[in-house]
Amino acid sequence: MLALRIDFLNGVYHAANPAAHRTSEWPPHPDRVFQALVATAYGTGIDPQPLRKLEGLAPEVAFADASAARTGSIYTDAASLEKPKRRPWGRTKVVKYDPVRVGIGAPVYLIWPDAPSDLQEPLAAIATGVTYLGRAKTPVAFSLVDEVPEMPHRLAPSSTGDQLLRVPHAGRLDELDAAFDAGQRASVAGMVRYTDVAERVAPSPWGELLVLRPAGVVDMRRAVQLASGLRAAVLSRAGDGASPLLHGHAGDHAAWAVIPDVGHTHARGHVLGLGLWLPHGIDDSARADCVLPLMQVKHVNFGDRQVSVGLPPAHQQTPHGLWRRTWCAPSRTWASVTPVVLDRHPKRGQRVEEVLADSVEMAGYPRPVDVQVSQWSAVRAAPLARAFSPRGRGCWTHVVLAFDRRVGGPLLVGKDRHFGLGLLRPVDDSRVIR
Repeated sequence: MLALRIDFLNGVYHAANPAAHRTSEWPPHPDRVFQALVATAYGTGIDPQPLRKLEGLAPEVAFADASAARTGSIYTDAASLEKPKRRPWGRTKVVKYDPVRVGIGAPVYLIWPDAPSDLQEPLAAIATGVTYLGRAKTPVAFSLVDEVPEMPHRLAPSSTGDQLLRVPHAGRLDELDAAFDAGQRASVAGMVRYTDVAERVAPSPWGELLVLRPAGVVDMRRAVQLASGLRAAVLSRAGDGASPLLHGHAGDHAAWAVIPDVGHTHARGHVLGLGLWLPHGIDDSARADCVLPLMQVKHVNFGDRQVSVGLPPAHQQTPHGLWRRTWCAPSRTWASVTPVVLDRHPKRGQRVEEVLADSVEMAGYPRPVDVQVSQWSAVRAAPLARAFSPRGRGCWTHVVLAFDRRVGGPLLVGKDRHFGLGLLRPVDDSRVIR
């Protein structure tokens, strides 16, 4: 094993994500570390050739959380930057963004389990000369260590991972040399999928989403009426032998799903799909008892209206809003798209936020560390909370929930969570790698 320790001497890290220059990078990507080692080798007169043995090796990365600070900007002399050939600069100053991570109190470790043993000595000689990482105002100290302590996060390469890190590929040193000789910026290294093997994601009690597409445009504010109408239609197909998962009169039962078009620039707030969230862990027989009657439904009545529903044609592309990951990607922050109905009224002197935190626990999730309430949703195109009508009397509001760890979705919270309300959507964590 080869383990490289990186200490951030003043607790900050100035480095932009090449794919999104206004956002900061965390943790440091292996290719950025590789480039720092190459630059130091040349700067100190050490042969960088041994570093070729790191090419194509995706290291594990152990680290703690760091906060994303407000993005700053730098006005740089245009003459000092690259410009298109034979074209004069039209201005004297060019703005460059300076995203930064702060509050870094623990080292970052890069671990190569299968690195050649003869790389230890040359790598140690180069590492001791590294003085900064990213921008020059990020002083660091590199060192090789024999042991890596337990860290809050440990990313490991995984073909199914949901995070992407830039890793030096075979021939990377040659690319860096050629770019330097040509006076150009080097190309961005290839991405490798990673997953966090140290973090324990809190699971959702809900599993598979079964969904039908409505034929017309239906307003998501009719969520409760739509869910009730779909329930009645499915139960009529199931008959007297309907599964308890459908009627909900005994133990666990499915939740009637109303999936809206929200959360993107062109979202209109209409309903993309109607269906069922099935409880996690049910067997094939119980699943079939839900699938068969649902697939037989052709129309759903709600109020004085009727909408045709059915499976989308096989050739039709599935909207992102109906992808399970859209609603289930693990996150520390979740925001409601349909309002949460309180399970009970607050007691005298009790805050609404405390009642909502209780509701989250009752629904099968960890207790949130922060609850924010508002009539407005934090998700684009979601209507005001008061625009919805729950099944009965009570209090309802939009919420933003923050947890002390990532929680898997879907998140269905509140008294009407089985009838289209209390649906939350994951919000990007500040530490998510983009």
